[in-house]
Amino acid sequence: MAADQRLLLVPIGLLLVSNLLPASSVEYARNAIASGQWWRLWTGQFCHWSALHLIGNLAAVAGLVLVAGKPIRRWLVLLPVAAPLLSLFLMATTPELEHYRGLSGLVAMLVVGAAIEGGTVGRILAIAWIGKLGFDIFSGTPSPLLPEGIVTSWQAHLGGLLAGLITAAGLRLHDSRYRCCS
Repeated sequence: MAADQRLLLVPIGLLLVSNLLPASSVEYARNAIASGQWWRLWTGQFCHWSALHLIGNLAAVAGLVLVAGKPIRRWLVLLPVAAPLLSLFLMATTPELEHYRGLSGLVAMLVVGAAIEGGTVGRILAIAWIGKLGFDIFSGTPSPLLPEGIVTSWQAHLGGLLAGLITAAGLRLHDSRYRCCS
């Protein structure tokens, strides 16, 4: 098994643990994080409100992997690094958000990866996704994947998009240094 394949075990493990444990003990919960339950910075981005929510998020990841192919692996292995940063983004920018569950903020990061790694189809998909983000921001329409009473946290999607842009810059810098010095 190659190193990048072994590294994929980390986000897969986080996904499994976060969805097998009681969601109330692993979700992003602002007060619990502030009280020192730091693991929620990671697990809150991987646990879900329902099986349908989980399946929908995993279908989005699978679609992005299909579009971008093997190069998206390096983006997938960075999800455990991006997860706490996205949670901290939510802590800083969205004080009214008390609870959050879902992979969709990290999916937004992968949308940037698909735009870069997936050619024309990836870029078209990213443009469509940004349009959906704008719709979510201005309409407040609930997602059919979420249980009644749970609203789409577009702030997590925006934070994921920003994380994707930062990741793209970091990977570009890494690649340019690797090319010049190898």
